[in-house]
Amino acid sequence: MPLKFLKRFAIPSNISTYLSRSLIIITVATTFLIAGVLIIQQTLFYKESIEQKSKELIDEHKIYIQEIVKNELEYIRLQDIAFKQRINAKIKSNVNQAIHLAESIYQQYKGKKSEEEIKSLIVATIMSLKFNMEFEEVFIASEDGFGVAYPRKPDFTGKDMRWFKDENGLQVVQEEINLLKKSEEGFLEYNTNSDNQSEMMPNKKVTFVKKFGRFNWYFGSKQYVNDFFPRFREEVAQKISSVRFRHGGYVFMNAIDGTPIVMDGKVYKGDLNLLLNSNAAQNSVFLKELEIVNKYPEGEFFNYRWNKIGETELSDKSSYVQLYKVYGWIVGAGFYIDEIEKSIKDQQDALRSDQKISILLIVLILIVLLFFEAVIIYHFNKRYKADFDRFFQFFFLSPNSFDKLNVSQFYFDEFKKAGTAANEMIMLREEIKNKLIEEQKKATESDRLKSAFLANMSHEIRTPMNAILGFSELLEDDSQDEEDKVVFVRLIRKNGEILLNLINDIIDISKIEANQLAVRKRNFSLNKFLNELEHHYFEILASKKDKKISFSINSLIDSDITIISDEIRLRQILDNLIGNSIKFTSEGSVSVEVKMIGNSVHFSVSDTGIGIDEKQQQNIFERFIQAEHGHNISFGGTGLGLAISKNLVELLGGQIGVDSEQGKGSTFYFDIKAN
Repeated sequence: MPLKFLKRFAIPSNISTYLSRSLIIITVATTFLIAGVLIIQQTLFYKESIEQKSKELIDEHKIYIQEIVKNELEYIRLQDIAFKQRINAKIKSNVNQAIHLAESIYQQYKGKKSEEEIKSLIVATIMSLKFNMEFEEVFIASEDGFGVAYPRKPDFTGKDMRWFKDENGLQVVQEEINLLKKSEEGFLEYNTNSDNQSEMMPNKKVTFVKKFGRFNWYFGSKQYVNDFFPRFREEVAQKISSVRFRHGGYVFMNAIDGTPIVMDGKVYKGDLNLLLNSNAAQNSVFLKELEIVNKYPEGEFFNYRWNKIGETELSDKSSYVQLYKVYGWIVGAGFYIDEIEKSIKDQQDALRSDQKISILLIVLILIVLLFFEAVIIYHFNKRYKADFDRFFQFFFLSPNSFDKLNVSQFYFDEFKKAGTAANEMIMLREEIKNKLIEEQKKATESDRLKSAFLANMSHEIRTPMNAILGFSELLEDDSQDEEDKVVFVRLIRKNGEILLNLINDIIDISKIEANQLAVRKRNFSLNKFLNELEHHYFEILASKKDKKISFSINSLIDSDITIISDEIRLRQILDNLIGNSIKFTSEGSVSVEVKMIGNSVHFSVSDTGIGIDEKQQQNIFERFIQAEHGHNISFGGTGLGLAISKNLVELLGGQIGVDSEQGKGSTFYFDIKAN
């Protein structure tokens, strides 16, 4: 009985059941096998990662420390260059200042005093110059080698200095003369002897000489570089002492004679010497530093014990040191081993946590795979029924819904093709319905705009009509004098013209609605037309005392050109555009530019008025629409002018557009065919 049950379980009569059970057994066995292999791999990988991470972390810290030291050495090198450049600039400035004074004296007394008197004045002035440093001075000599004036060596005056040697045995004057034979000015550098070797000071003297151009003289100034060196060293030490990096790290700097320059992150000010009067630990570390920089000129790491900042207990430390050869400075930085070990332990904990998560993830994936396997087999048995059910449900709902079939849910290609055809039918129905809804919206919006237009038009018609009736009644009053009656008649005529323009706009827009607006083209002179237009608007603006507007028409076409178009309709377009520009501009300018572009005449009307918001620019050429200018601003009008202009331009064979920025004005432009 149990054997029969196992046989029926292993080989069922239902094919789908047989396939599903076989798939389950194979998948479960494979998954457990893969999971076991992955867990073993994770354990081995964890051990390898611990060793690799420890090595990488130490190497990373060493590279980081090495880069810090290299950066500080580069900083010292650049500061050294700047230091020497400052000295050169200083002595050059002293010489240029002296030459400028000497030239001023020469120009002031030339022709008034003898040459010897001028020389004496120049020498006296230069000898009295005072500079910042104690031994800063300017000397004068002649280009043939005779001394003229040396502030601290008066016995050199008038003496042949060509064979003179300084305390280092250098013929400095002869070298100065040799340099000036080749150029007008230049620098000379000399090595000097110094008794102070404790800080590896730069034992150099720098001299700058320059021809004066008068009396065959040249001026010069010299400076000992080591006079400036303490200040330079202090600046470098201050900067290096300010460097801090992770785990409380800092940069240290010692001179090779044992003098600490930056110690424990501070500029050292005491009298400690690491070779002569330091404790055993300090002396031992410094001797290692000397050994490293002598053996490895490009720098190297070494291990030792040193206290952390603010602590007295010694800790294991690894530091990188490198020598700055110019001044014999040892620059270094390091990290404490226990800090690295702490980081390594943190990484070990993280890796151990990752390992646990990985194993848990493998088990979770196994469970998920088994779950999905059961779901897939379940859906496999129900696929046919599900496909038919979807189609039946779709056809039952399609009369009242536009939902589409998800073709990707079907298994068989035949069902997918049928679903695609059904979806196309639904899309066609939805498109037809959307078009009907859109047309209904347009009709509703058109009715709303027309209603708004009629409300606005009733106001626009009532305003001039009230004026006409009111002033007509005043004309019947015999008590009015003749001047007032003339004014009343003018106002009646003006409001009548406004009313006539309104009626003309209404007629034009009605013709546009009925598609009956026509143009009558004839040959006419364009420049004559523009001159009449310019004269007309000059008179209009002259009568508008509340407007401070300049008006101009700039014609860039030949004076004898004629075009074939409807002059009246062209005038109507320009009247609408120029009228709008004047209406919306209180002060500034309104200008018209006309030019030929191919076989078309291009017109542009620009103003400096209030401008049009970018969002409203898309709709201002529609019928019954006016641009909004704020809650409290109203400029009147029917909103038909631009719509009529747009239709007229298109009838004349062109296009109309606008460029505008709110608050900065507008430019309306259009073109029409020339013939």
